[in-house]
Amino acid sequence: MLSVDDLTMIYGDRILFRGVTLHFSTRRRYGLVGANGAGKTTFLKILKGTVEPSGGTVNIPKEARLGMLDQDYSPFENVPILDLVMMGDKELWSLLKKKEKLLAQEKVDPEVLSEIEEQLTLKGGYRAHAKGAQLLSGLGIPSERQSAPLSTLSGGYKLRVLLAQVLFIEPEILLLDEPTNYLDLFSIRWLERYLIDYPGTLILSSHDRLFLNQVCQEIIDLDYGEMRRYVGNFDHFIQQKEKNVLVKEAELKSLSKRKKEIQRFIDRFKAKATKARQASSRERMIEKLEEEEKGHLLLPSSRQYPHFHFTSIRPPAQRALRVKGISKAFGEHAVLNNISFEVGRFEKVALVGPNGVGKSTLLEILTDHIKGDEGTALWGSHARYGYFPQNFRRLLNMEETLYDWLSKRSKGIPEQKVRQALGKMLFDEHAVRKKVSALSGGEGARLVFVDLMLAEHNCLVLDEPTNHLDMESVEALIAALKEYSGTLIMVSHNRYFISKISERIIELTPGEITDFQGGYEDFVKEHERDYLKEEVKEKKEIYHEKKEHRKERNRLKREIERLENEIAKTESEIEKVNETLATPGFYEKKPPIKQQEVINQKDKLEKKRENALNQWEAKIEEFDSNY
Repeated sequence: MLSVDDLTMIYGDRILFRGVTLHFSTRRRYGLVGANGAGKTTFLKILKGTVEPSGGTVNIPKEARLGMLDQDYSPFENVPILDLVMMGDKELWSLLKKKEKLLAQEKVDPEVLSEIEEQLTLKGGYRAHAKGAQLLSGLGIPSERQSAPLSTLSGGYKLRVLLAQVLFIEPEILLLDEPTNYLDLFSIRWLERYLIDYPGTLILSSHDRLFLNQVCQEIIDLDYGEMRRYVGNFDHFIQQKEKNVLVKEAELKSLSKRKKEIQRFIDRFKAKATKARQASSRERMIEKLEEEEKGHLLLPSSRQYPHFHFTSIRPPAQRALRVKGISKAFGEHAVLNNISFEVGRFEKVALVGPNGVGKSTLLEILTDHIKGDEGTALWGSHARYGYFPQNFRRLLNMEETLYDWLSKRSKGIPEQKVRQALGKMLFDEHAVRKKVSALSGGEGARLVFVDLMLAEHNCLVLDEPTNHLDMESVEALIAALKEYSGTLIMVSHNRYFISKISERIIELTPGEITDFQGGYEDFVKEHERDYLKEEVKEKKEIYHEKKEHRKERNRLKREIERLENEIAKTESEIEKVNETLATPGFYEKKPPIKQQEVINQKDKLEKKRENALNQWEAKIEEFDSNY
């Protein structure tokens, strides 16, 4: 359905990607991965048509509807929720507003009204409210809240509204850019299950490796200035990519060795008349080898690993923090209610819970940025905390350079140490002279972490620290926090991040608190059943499916995926046989019996592919007719 041909994107002298040719199938889910700044968002915008590529073409059938999830809900805070969903269909929304404006006039032109109503009928306008309301209800936003402005919802539910807006147009192609940002752990699990059932072509960009593993059937890797496709989930991609790089490096090493051997012959004999012809022939061989090398060359990888390092000063007392009876309300909306717990020194604690339950508010209270209505938060003697807030940009002065901002916050620290810390976080001499306003989200987060690395503390309080970090930065941060000898209190929606670090889980839910001594994976095992009850109930309300019906559907989906993988593998084998047949001198040099063996192999593979295609078509037809 969707394809790109020879697609290239260049900014100035920087190549994001070049010569990309890819085909995206229906009923397939693709994960787009790469470092911050590699060009993932740019690629999605090119597919949507909002950014022009430097070269190449994007091929989308004219009748195909394409939807892209917008993460920025700030312009719509005062828009009623249901209206915002219907605004997804721009033509329909325009007609509805025209009719509303016309009916508000004292004298209504019946011909104009009749024409608008005819167009609305054709567009399904009279079902729009019911359709939008049904989508929102399925996404967990009840009808009584759908007329309220978007600002009444928490961040995770605002994202659900924007997703409903995209789904309102029933797109055959769905593009998602970092959809898990600002979603709580349970919302992410809901989104995973929704996307696994998505019937169209899904392309999503994400830094959440567990999310990619759960949802994606193929990975598109953006690195080395190229985009390469890998069948399988993210873990399989990592293994395969490492093998591919090793193979390329070995091939380059072999080519380099052959060139040196030939060059030694040329240097030794080119002056001798009797060897001149052979030397000239070998020079042409070197030229061919150099051409072959170009096909194996690796451009510099866009993936870079920063080096986080947090030094803990003298540890606090046995009890690093005591929280007793904290409550907080904003107007009539109670966020925290009588929260109490203690944190011992050296503990690594993760606060989890649904969006809007007050996790970030609690951290703001603990760090004296807002005051609770009731209760106290007492840090132990000798406790000194460093804080990474979710809205870390509030710490930055956009008009200063990186170095000037950091120097003011690091008074008394030698300049060399400041520059070394910036270098460890991938800021070179050119970057430190940039204005803070020019930084991307990931760069801004890394700058705030430099400040934390230079500060003196024995407790770290981190609120969604991975939101803007790429996978390489997340891995480096995990390694540093595992070695950190101080106390750690964190909030994060990144399950992989939490599962690698946390040793204790404190769950906040409306009306109660659960204190679990153990890691995140053990916590999920113990509490999975309760949460799944709600999610299964929600899915039943949406799809009205019985258990056996779902099992049969999932069996068909697995069989379709197996056949697709078998077809792709067989086509790859046929391509290799075709390359053998096209080798210069194949028919002249190979004995007839060997030629026939290769031709028989090709016939056998083509029959295998045809059989798999017939099975695939039958399964697709069965799936479409029943589901």
